[in-house]
Amino acid sequence: MPYGVKRGYKAPGDFGAGDILGLGLAGSAGIVSALVTDYQQSGEASALFTINRWVVMLGDLLGFADVPLWAVVLGLTAVGALSIFYFQPITRQGAFAQGFGLLAVMMTAVPADLASGIESVPGMDDLPGLSSSEREASAARVIPASYTQARVTEVQARRRQADKYDVDIVVRFTAGMPDNIETLIRTGALRGRLHNEDTDETWNLFRSAGGQIRQRGDTLRIRAGVPARSATARLWVRIEAMGYEIQEESAQARLGETLTWTVELAPSSTPLFLQRFRKSYWF
Repeated sequence: MPYGVKRGYKAPGDFGAGDILGLGLAGSAGIVSALVTDYQQSGEASALFTINRWVVMLGDLLGFADVPLWAVVLGLTAVGALSIFYFQPITRQGAFAQGFGLLAVMMTAVPADLASGIESVPGMDDLPGLSSSEREASAARVIPASYTQARVTEVQARRRQADKYDVDIVVRFTAGMPDNIETLIRTGALRGRLHNEDTDETWNLFRSAGGQIRQRGDTLRIRAGVPARSATARLWVRIEAMGYEIQEESAQARLGETLTWTVELAPSSTPLFLQRFRKSYWF
């Protein structure tokens, strides 16, 4: 019999538990295939990380602990299995295609989890809100005290919005730094994120928008300015490197002080993609 000739379909009442289980597994397989494709092709911009962040935010509202990436994958796989009851495919090939297409639509709708490049440290002579002529004039004229206090308060408010924490991060590769750092960054085998808990902003440590990234021996030194909204804030950093254990830690930053932050990476034989599935990507 030529390939593609159908012998007929079962009637709706003829589908048993084994048929439904097979269709559910096929739908789950379609979801997993789409997940693997998106994870490999999109890398750090995979929508899977964005979904993980949304799930963590929901978990915080409901009192959950941080949800790891594997739990998100398991949940999406369950969605693929249960979706057959809505779409009701009648073949396993159809169930697989339906699961693959369902996740493809979800991944297209979810925004990529991209982070901005690290910024430079602001100059000490900048005074946001005042032009150079205003600064010269204010030094020579007498201003009533009430106006002066109001003006100072306004300038301080504007400056606080424009100020940045001075952060100096030293990443130490305890087992030696690989020679092909640029290749590791390009292929996703070396990733780094910096997060400001106060403003809920995240930056890519290995993408510069004015910040400095320097290599010396077995260390990478990253100098950046983190936009500030208050006098102090808790900053978080996460470093992922092939051959090393993923390191995530926090530190307190203060305006007017340089936060010198040393992150030591411990060697690990666990593949990086397995380590990532055990992490909770909340930033």
